[in-house]
Amino acid sequence: MPTFFRLLTYNILEGFRPLGADEAERRTIDRARLAAAQQLFAELAPDIVVLNEALYCDAYDGVTIDYGALLGYAHTASALYDREWGNAILSRFPILGAEETRIYNRGGLRARIALPAGVVTVASYHPHPGREPRHKAADFAALIDGVAGALVLCGDFNSISPEDSLDEARLLQGFRRFSSEPEAALARFLASGRAVFSLLAARGLRDAIPPEGRRYSMPTDLRSPDKDAAMRLDHIFVSREIAVRHGEVLHHALSQLASDHHPVIAELEFASG
Repeated sequence: MPTFFRLLTYNILEGFRPLGADEAERRTIDRARLAAAQQLFAELAPDIVVLNEALYCDAYDGVTIDYGALLGYAHTASALYDREWGNAILSRFPILGAEETRIYNRGGLRARIALPAGVVTVASYHPHPGREPRHKAADFAALIDGVAGALVLCGDFNSISPEDSLDEARLLQGFRRFSSEPEAALARFLASGRAVFSLLAARGLRDAIPPEGRRYSMPTDLRSPDKDAAMRLDHIFVSREIAVRHGEVLHHALSQLASDHHPVIAELEFASG
């Protein structure tokens, strides 16, 4: 049995929901997206999957979507935070316990997972893009403070790493095509990265994705061929108890079809010594 485990975090664009403004069109789109996601997961075979925008992961308005069954995972933890919106953690290994952290008008989710080599806590939070940077940092602190031992924190942070190389003029040009407040929106993403990443560093967490794997995570071609506003918003952070064997934002032909975000994947193991 391998000593490492493979973890994937993915914002899946409002899940694979059976409802929508144009229900027939939405179902057709979501069937195609789900098929692409299932094929991608079969190819990558991650041991743990963290899903943001996992709509209907628990029952709401008579609708429930079993993401574990859809994607082939026996163990699941999930929580809704605003009507049908939610987060889900899927695992090939037993989940010992899970809890939701209510944060502002959203929620974070963390689960303790029994891997063959030890227990790891996996936590995720997807803050609203309009959330003020200092509040985002406080939200992440609320999610992880008090967690002991090995920790993996991941998800769509809606924050740009201050370590990422950026062409801010090009980003702003892209923002002007979809935002009513482009300067303020871009400034908020950048300031969020400074606030959140400094908080995580102070808590002993580090970016699991090495420089060579730090590609943009959105948008994919499903949402837009325009990459002027392309950013790395999805992240994996690990505590000192976790060693990183490999990590990258995965650009794949199937991820271009499954969501407006590319997934982030890392091969991790418990650190020795």
